[in-house]
Amino acid sequence: MAKNISKKQIQARKSVRKAQKAEQLKPAKRLIIPVILSAVQFIASAALIFSLKKLNLLQSWQLVLTAFALLGLEFLTVYKLILSKKAKKISKIIVIILSILISVVAVTGYKYVRQTVSFIENITGTHYETQTYKVLVLKSSQYNDIKQLNTQHIGFLSQNPNLENTKSTLKNVITFKDENFDELGSLIAGINDFKVSAITLTDSYLEFLEENNSDFIEKSKVIYQFEVRIDKEKDVKRVNVATEPFILYISGSDSRIGINDTARSDVNIIAVVNPKTAKILLISIPRDYYVQLHGTTGTKDKLTHAGIYGTEMSKNTIADLLGVNINYTLKVGFSTVISVVDKVGGIDIDSDQEFTTSANKSCHIVKGTQHLDSACALAFSRERYAYASGDRHRGENQQQVIAKLIEKISDPHYLVRWADIMKAAEGSFETNLTYDEITDFARYQLAELKSWKVESISLDGSGAMLPTYSMGSQKLYVMLPYQWTIDNAKSKIAEYLK
Repeated sequence: MAKNISKKQIQARKSVRKAQKAEQLKPAKRLIIPVILSAVQFIASAALIFSLKKLNLLQSWQLVLTAFALLGLEFLTVYKLILSKKAKKISKIIVIILSILISVVAVTGYKYVRQTVSFIENITGTHYETQTYKVLVLKSSQYNDIKQLNTQHIGFLSQNPNLENTKSTLKNVITFKDENFDELGSLIAGINDFKVSAITLTDSYLEFLEENNSDFIEKSKVIYQFEVRIDKEKDVKRVNVATEPFILYISGSDSRIGINDTARSDVNIIAVVNPKTAKILLISIPRDYYVQLHGTTGTKDKLTHAGIYGTEMSKNTIADLLGVNINYTLKVGFSTVISVVDKVGGIDIDSDQEFTTSANKSCHIVKGTQHLDSACALAFSRERYAYASGDRHRGENQQQVIAKLIEKISDPHYLVRWADIMKAAEGSFETNLTYDEITDFARYQLAELKSWKVESISLDGSGAMLPTYSMGSQKLYVMLPYQWTIDNAKSKIAEYLK
C-alpha cells in the first residue's frame, strides 16, 4: 500500500513540475509571433529605405523623415507586442494588423523601387553597340562552312566607317584576301562574276536586298555570322540636366535582333529640354531626309541609313544639319517598347483619315478617336503609304503614340502595374545619360512639380529619286530638305536653350 502511495506521489509531483514548466513557457510562446512580426517589419522597412536611397529620388530630409517614420512604427510594434505588459488585447490586435500592413507595403515598395533601379541601370550600363555581319556565298558554290573560305577572296563595302574593325574581327576566325567595292551593286556583281568567293553584309543591307534584289537573296546563302563592337563616344558634352537646358537625340531603331545592334533609324527626334522653364521642343526629322553623313564627302544619303553605322553617326549627322551640339542620345527599340501598350490597357489615338495599315492588314484605322492595342499601335506608328505626305505624317503618328503612352503611364491608376510595365520595357531603351543624371533630373522634377509644356515641329522637304552613299548608284526615294524648315528649327532651338 505504501509502495502504491509513493508511486502516486511521484506521479503527482511530475505532473506539478510539468504544469509549472508549461506555465513558464507560456510567455515565451506568446512572444514568438510578435518577435517574428517585428523582425519582418524591420527587415522590410530597412530594405525599402536602402533601395530608396539607391534610387536617389528623395532629398536627404525626405529620406530621414521616411526612416524615422518607419522606425517609429517599428518601436510602436515592439513596445505594444513585446515590452508592454499592460497593453489591452484590442490594442495589440490593432498593432498586429498595422505591423502586417507596414510589412506588406514595405515589401511591395521595395519590389517596385528595385525594379526601377534595375531598369535605369540596364539602360545606362552599355557603352558600345554591335554590328551583326553575315558572310554570304552562292548556293551553287562548294562552300558550306566558314573554314572552307580560308585563303579565299572575300568582298567588303569600302564606305563602311568600321571597315578595318570588321576585317580584323573576321581575321580572328580565318585567313583571307580582302577585296573592297565602292557600292552595293558592284559588291553583288563581284560575287556573281566570281571575283570573290564570299561577301560580308549587315542585316540592314540584307533587308534592302530583300526589298530590291530578291534574285540575289534567292541564289545566295549565309554560312557564318559575326559581331563587330562599336564603342560609343566618351567625350559626351554633359550638363547639369536638373537645371540646365540640354538636347537629346531619340533614335527609333528597327533592329529585329536587339537594342544594342546597329540598324536603320526609322524614328529621328530631337528633344530640346529646358528644366527651368519646364518646356520641351520635339523636332521630328523624316527618315528619308537627304543629308551628308558625318565625316563623309560626295554623295549624300538618307538619314535612316546613318543608323547602319551606329547611333553616334545619326547623332553627329543631325548635329551637322542643325548646327548644334547634341548632348545625349536615347535609342528606342520601337517594336519592343510598343508592347508596353498592352500593359496599360491600350491607348486612344486620333487619326485624320481612314485606312488599313500596310504592315498589319487586320488593323483598320477609322477617322477620329479610337482605341488601339499594341499590334495596331505599332502598325499605325509605322504607316506612311496611306498618307500623301508619307514619312512626315508617320513621324507625327509616332509622336502621338509616344505622347499617349507617356500619358497613360503617368496616370496614378497604373502605379500598381509599374513592375509589369518596367519588365515589358526591358531591353527597349539605351542611353548615354548616366544613372545619376536620370535620378537627379527626376528628383528635381518631383521637388518642383512643374507642369511641362511640349511643342512639336517637323522638318519638311520634297521627294526625289537619287543615288545614296550607302546603297550606291541605284536611285532611291529621298526627301530633299526645305531650308526654311531647318532655319525655323534652328531659331526654335536657340529660343529653348536660353
